[in-house]
Amino acid sequence: MTNDGATEKRHWVRLTRVCNQRCVFCHDRDAQDGTFASWEAVYRSLRAGRTQGMRRVVLSGGEPTVHPRYLEIVALAKKFGYGHIQTITNGRRFCYPAFLDAAVAGGLREATFSLHGHTPALHDRLTQVQGSFVQAVAGLRSALAKRGLIVSVDVVINAQNLPTLREHLEFCMSLGVREFDLLALVPFSDAWRRRRELSCDLSDPVSRAHLHRALELSRLPGVHLWTNRMRAEHLEGFESLIQPPEKIFDELRGRRAMFRRLLKGGRMSCAGEACGSCFMSAFCRDLGELLARGELSPRTGPLCLPRHEPSGPPFRFARVPDVEEFAAFFIRSRFFVKGSACAHCADSERCAGLPVVEARRRGFSVLRARARAGDS
Repeated sequence: MTNDGATEKRHWVRLTRVCNQRCVFCHDRDAQDGTFASWEAVYRSLRAGRTQGMRRVVLSGGEPTVHPRYLEIVALAKKFGYGHIQTITNGRRFCYPAFLDAAVAGGLREATFSLHGHTPALHDRLTQVQGSFVQAVAGLRSALAKRGLIVSVDVVINAQNLPTLREHLEFCMSLGVREFDLLALVPFSDAWRRRRELSCDLSDPVSRAHLHRALELSRLPGVHLWTNRMRAEHLEGFESLIQPPEKIFDELRGRRAMFRRLLKGGRMSCAGEACGSCFMSAFCRDLGELLARGELSPRTGPLCLPRHEPSGPPFRFARVPDVEEFAAFFIRSRFFVKGSACAHCADSERCAGLPVVEARRRGFSVLRARARAGDS
């Protein structure tokens, strides 16, 4: 996938609220009620995406491939004119050659496999389905052999697989995989309920070292590695892997109902202890402050660089609040991050740090700590 492909808008179509695995870190468990999207609902959604000008569609779940009309849906997406049809799957049904052949013949162009460990013991422990590793790897091998099919691997990083994350990526690379998406835990549902066995603090030096040892593989020719919902400060030294800040818009679309409720004076259903572990915590905190005060000023920083003045006037909602309008302001003027140099800087308390956009483009190495009074 090119950088353009990574940021190009996608139309997501949820086919199922059921899965044939029980992953311990699933953040979607509470939404799974065992149902399949009706043909009519899928048809309307695919048509709506094309009406909006979308060219890429992602078929998701639950587990999308267990939908009884999955192959017909792939063909329908192609008939509607989608130029790129992707599915996100645990890969187990693709171990059946006839099923994979039919999906590709119907128009499937990209398959993203969720594979979370490099051994049967680790992967099956995380999915809670014995034999899931063998089936997923068989499907992965077959998909990699398909001419014209883009194949990638998703990995949900957690305390159980982080120590061997590099070995896992190397195993996948030995099969022929060259594209990976490393996903941080989302503190919803099972992932939150089982946080004591799953959470890994990437600010801890040992955990950070495990992560960076794996990220070093991104420097190999032909390897494409992406991160998802990972805090920018944990990627110092690998700033090009910081998730594009614009992905916040995807988060908003995925939680549209919750943010609509908040704008109408309600409360986010997910608000509480989990906020400290959520990628969107700073955004939600700023949005709450804006709603309480009526306006929000840009942040200032980094003070160690020549140009650090606030970027524009304070933000105020129009008569009809638009959360995406605020998101654009947040990304430009409030989404800041501090690097390791900031911890030793005399201006740390009054400086917001570096805009994430700039950290991704220029790296944390541009920051220069100012000596504190009395420092030699």
